[in-house]
Amino acid sequence: PIAAVPPQWDGVKDPHRQQPLFPPDAAGIADQSRGDGTCGDDPDFAIALKRGEFATQRMLEPGESLRPNVRSAAASSSSFDLDLDSLGKSGAMFVEPKFRMTLAKLLEESRVVPVSVHGDLGVAITGIQHDSREVCAGDLFVCCIGSKTDGHLYLSEADKRGAVAVVASKEINIEETLGCKALVIVEDTNAVLPVLAASFYGYPSKRMSVIGITGTNGKTTAAYLIKGLYEAMSLKAGMLSTVGCYIHGDNQLETPYTSPDAVMVQKLMAKMVHNGTEAIIMEASSRGLALGRCDEIDFDVAVFTNLTRDHYDFHGSEEEYRKSKGKLFARMIDPECHRKVANIDDSNAPFFVAQGNPDVPVVTYAVENKNADVYPLKFELSLFGMQLLVNTPKGTLEISSGLLGRHNMYNILAAIAVGISTDAQLEDIVRGVEEVDAVPGRCEMVDEGQAFTVLVDYAHTPDALSRLLDTLRELGPRRIITVFGCGGDKDRGKRPMMTKIVTDRSDVAILTSDNPRTEDPCILKLC
Repeated sequence: PIAAVPPQWDGVKDPHRQQPLFPPDAAGIADQSRGDGTCGDDPDFAIALKRGEFATQRMLEPGESLRPNVRSAAASSSSFDLDLDSLGKSGAMFVEPKFRMTLAKLLEESRVVPVSVHGDLGVAITGIQHDSREVCAGDLFVCCIGSKTDGHLYLSEADKRGAVAVVASKEINIEETLGCKALVIVEDTNAVLPVLAASFYGYPSKRMSVIGITGTNGKTTAAYLIKGLYEAMSLKAGMLSTVGCYIHGDNQLETPYTSPDAVMVQKLMAKMVHNGTEAIIMEASSRGLALGRCDEIDFDVAVFTNLTRDHYDFHGSEEEYRKSKGKLFARMIDPECHRKVANIDDSNAPFFVAQGNPDVPVVTYAVENKNADVYPLKFELSLFGMQLLVNTPKGTLEISSGLLGRHNMYNILAAIAVGISTDAQLEDIVRGVEEVDAVPGRCEMVDEGQAFTVLVDYAHTPDALSRLLDTLRELGPRRIITVFGCGGDKDRGKRPMMTKIVTDRSDVAILTSDNPRTEDPCILKLC
């Protein structure tokens, strides 16, 4: 009943929703489709195998035969989601699942109620897109309205690229299109996009444990540590973060965006489920939560790290920023399977804990507040890592970590708190945390044999920069030389704050550009 144990195939989180991609009676078919060499080089056998798998996953209707994928130029075994050559060369052996559903079935299973429908709802959908530039033949194009543009303006481009159906919030004459067979009018395309995506990809978040992390700083490092914890429990874990999408260890999945949209998130999770992932750890950004990218994700554990100034250019105020992040905790409603984890050294913790059902169990952590469930009894920091003696409700832990700085102590405590909340064994918690000795771009040491220490850190907020430099000063260096910049087209109000922090806490400050985007870097550097 707790999140550390992924749902079994006969115990889906919501039994009224679509069945798992691999029901118990299809285990043999699923195993043979994962590129383990059982298919050999016989395309006929491969096609027969895929026919059975597609039928099991409801990608084929009863009596329907396989046809070449319209995205492929040639009809071969690879047209049916089985590229034997690439699987043979791949070290990771991950299968790319394909999905297929009629528009009528998609509307039925997603429970989307249209305002009106036009055309043939029996048209087969093989993908969903809201960016006309990404449309492929067979896709459903959803005309979303953004802050700068309107998807309805790009219907002709989506049509030329092969869209076979459209979901819109405005009346459109599909008779003028080349290939669109159906039009569905809804009240709000932005709201239905994540609903359609989750349904089309089989509600993948309901087939694995999902840990969501929100907060201004520390999300990525905490995600790495929690992933290490789940792997120490012998679970296949995936991760969605700002540094990439990972599946089963360090195998990285290619994504077109740093922050995947609602469709891409569901598609990536479906690929993870298809390849046996049992738990996924993902960063839940305020922007993603506000835009509904996480609306159809069934989170099991919500983690709050901290809250400081960031993204005011998007949210407009601290309160709106906090409300957006609070949406993650608002989903914690089931005391049997949901858990809340919060840093109570942060004054915003009570707000997050109060979201959702107050009966959902909470595990707190802190460095200063000894009323927390998880806190350090003593610790020692150095340029080579840290040693911690940590109090938990299940006993005392000794942790030796290669991560640097006081701020990373919070991230380690967050991972330990998640382990406690999911009833993980203490030895698994220790092993999982200690396995992570570095996170890309997070207080990462660069050692090329030089006679001085070089660290690279992602700090891009006043609070993160202040904590980082204070931590480094505590370690006793003779000098701190800081090279920094501020991103263009983002919160301008934090630039003078960050400049003052760097000049006050460094012996030498070097200002440079940090992705100026559309701004003039020479002007930006003087801000």
